[in-house]
Amino acid sequence: MQQKRLVKAIGVALTGSALTFGVAGPASAHVMYNSANWGDGTDGWVLTGGSDGGGAPIPWLGTENGALPLGFTPEKHALNWAAIIHNPHQTLEVSAAHAAREYDGAVVDLDTANGAWGSWQADLNNPTFTRGWAHNTDFGLIKSEIDTTIRIAVDKVNEADNIFNFGITVFKGIHTGEINHHSVWNAGYISGKNEAPAKVNNPFGGRGLTYLTHGDSSFVEFDARAGQLYSIYLGGNDINGDIFGTPFGYKATVSAVPVPAAVWLFGSGLMGLIGLKRKKLAYQK
Repeated sequence: MQQKRLVKAIGVALTGSALTFGVAGPASAHVMYNSANWGDGTDGWVLTGGSDGGGAPIPWLGTENGALPLGFTPEKHALNWAAIIHNPHQTLEVSAAHAAREYDGAVVDLDTANGAWGSWQADLNNPTFTRGWAHNTDFGLIKSEIDTTIRIAVDKVNEADNIFNFGITVFKGIHTGEINHHSVWNAGYISGKNEAPAKVNNPFGGRGLTYLTHGDSSFVEFDARAGQLYSIYLGGNDINGDIFGTPFGYKATVSAVPVPAAVWLFGSGLMGLIGLKRKKLAYQK
C-alpha cells in the first residue's frame, strides 16, 4: 500500500502538478492549549466538572471563541493540547513556554511524572512490577493537512528535573465517551521483551482509538494521512520503579518529516521500470 502511494505521489510530481519538494509554505504553525490550571496533577479535563464530569467546556487557547479543538466533544475525558501540521518540513513546539510566547503570557498545565507511561525495576529479567499510572498521563491531538511522516520527540524543560525518559503512544482516531484517568495501564510492559500491553485500543476506556505505534525512549514516528486525527498519550517512562513521582514540565516537538531524496530517486527509477514493463506487455499483445 505504501509503495502504491509512493508511485502515485511520484506520478503527480512528474506530470507537472503544483507539488513541490524542499520548500515549506508560509508560516502557519498552529498549536492549541487547554487553558485550565490544576494543582493536584489530575489535569487535562475538558469540562469544568473535571474528573466528575459535567459543567461548561473549559476555554481553549488558539481556537475560535475558545471552542474545543478539532471536533473534540465535551464528555468526561481529558485533553491537554492539540496541533495541526499545515506544511511539509514544518516543526511545532508544544510547551508551557510556547503557550506563554504565543498567547500573551498564558499559563498552561503541561506536566507528567515518572512512571505515568510506564515503570519497571532495573533488573528486566526479574521485575517486581511493570505498569504505568494514568493519573499523570498527558493527552494530545494531532491533525495533518498533508500526507507526511510525523515525528514526536519529548524532552524535559529543566535540566534539574528528576525525569529523564518519556513514553509516547499514538492512536488513530479521536476519543469519545468516558475516560478513567485513575487507572493502571501498560501493565506487564517490558521494553523489547513484552511490548504487547502498550498495543491496546482505548486503554482508559471509552471508544474511538485504534492503536498505531508507541515509543518508550522519548521518541516516536508514524505515517500520517491528510485529514486524519491522531491521539497522543505521553508520560514519564522510568526504570527505577517510580510510579507516584512529582509532575515535571515537558516539551514536545512535532515535526513533519520530508521524504528523503533517495526515496524519490528510487521512485523515479520505479516509474521507469513500470513504463518499460507496460511497453513490453503492449508489444506482446
